[in-house]
Order: sequence, then C-alpha cells, then structure tokens
Amino acid sequence: MIIQAKENDIPIIEEILLDAVKWMTKTGLQNQWNETNIKWTNLSKSYRISNFYIDYEDGLPTACMALTDYDPIHWPNIPKGESLFLHKVAVKRVFAGKGLSKELINFSKELAIHNGIDVIRLNCNKHRKKLREVYENEGFICVEEKTLFENYDTALYVCNVKDCYCS
Repeated sequence: MIIQAKENDIPIIEEILLDAVKWMTKTGLQNQWNETNIKWTNLSKSYRISNFYIDYEDGLPTACMALTDYDPIHWPNIPKGESLFLHKVAVKRVFAGKGLSKELINFSKELAIHNGIDVIRLNCNKHRKKLREVYENEGFICVEEKTLFENYDTALYVCNVKDCYCS
C-alpha cells in the first residue's frame, strides 16, 4: 500500500534513503546521495513532505519516492504542472527484488493519469546500468545524457504515460 507522507513520516523517509545510501556506498555504486543530503533539513530545500510517498508491505515501510510537478534543475524548459517528475526512488535492501520499484512507478503513472498529466520525467546517474534498465523496462526512454554540476553524469528519461501504462 502506497500512501502520501505526512510530517511524522520524515524519520521513515530518512531511514529508507539512508539504507539506500549505505548499500550504494558498500557496493561502490556511483551516486549523488550521501548521509547528509538525504536528511530532511536538506531534502526540505527542494521538496515538501507531501511530495513523498511511502510503500508499506504488511505494515512495514519498504520503499519511498518523491513526485513533483516542476524540476528547474534537470528540466528547466518544462513548465510547472506539465509533467510529473520522479525523484528519490529507494527500496530498503531487505525488500529488494520484490517489484517495489515497479509498484512505485505504476503508482506515479496512475497519479499522472488521475491528474491529467501525460508525461513522467526523471533523471538518474548515467553509469548505473541496472537502475537504468529498471526505468527502461517500465517504459521510460532516455532522451538525453549530460553532465551537471561539473561532475554528475546524468541520464534524462521520459515516459509517455498513455504509451506505457496498463491499468
């Protein structure tokens, strides 16, 4: 069950993201996340708590994501409200491989359709092959690769919801 986060869920979001950071660090995966920038004091500079959604399985928080309607850093030419932007998708490692990323992505597609939005966009590290495959398997198409902030190689993805969602 996926629910929209509330203020008292901040520690849960931080816990899920921290689990992902520790796993990426342990496995040597390139990423922009670190123990500092996944703390709410930093996340709240770019997100509201209502942007976050948490997936629960058997009452346990298992995964999270953020959805926004504007992303001036990665998609500066896309007007506010024209797309949904998928950010901070993370699954606790103990629940990895159980289809939770797909569940979160499908939820974002349903939300887009419900709100009359045809496109979901995201960015990810262009060197993370398995992560990119997850998104590509869910209908996202890479439309550009570029370097941001002088050292972050990013891939920009678009999903036309009507083309890649079956209810």
